[in-house]
Amino acid sequence: MGKVSKKPPAYTPSMESANMLQFIVEDMEDMLTHPDVDTVNHIPPADMLSTSEELVLEVEMPGVRQEDIKIIFFNNTLTIKGMKYECFKENNVNYVCMERSFGKLFRSVRISHPVNATRIKAFFKNGLLTIRLPKVGEKRGETRKILIEPA
Repeated sequence: MGKVSKKPPAYTPSMESANMLQFIVEDMEDMLTHPDVDTVNHIPPADMLSTSEELVLEVEMPGVRQEDIKIIFFNNTLTIKGMKYECFKENNVNYVCMERSFGKLFRSVRISHPVNATRIKAFFKNGLLTIRLPKVGEKRGETRKILIEPA
């Protein structure tokens, strides 16, 4: 009998559904001007790690050009959009096997820790997109004594 992982799946459709509608509405004009590109074809795999100072998100995007990647941070959600173009020059090629995907890429990650949105940095090298989100201290959870002022 095979081993069953107790880890939750890295991707669940419900995680993406709220932001998918926003993605479709934002890019409606693009879809109308480029009718050959109409759906999200790929959700790139991602890893997130946490240090004492920052959250780091690494997203695999091989074959994607840096200028075709758009990163948005809004309402504690990091959204990554991109386009991976086909690299075929000849139209009359018969493929025996084709496992690579091309077209629109979309990934949305909810950030649960407060971060400094003005200091977020992104780097793209060798098909790996690295996004660094500096943490900020949580002020809502701190206990603080409130002095009563005279009326």
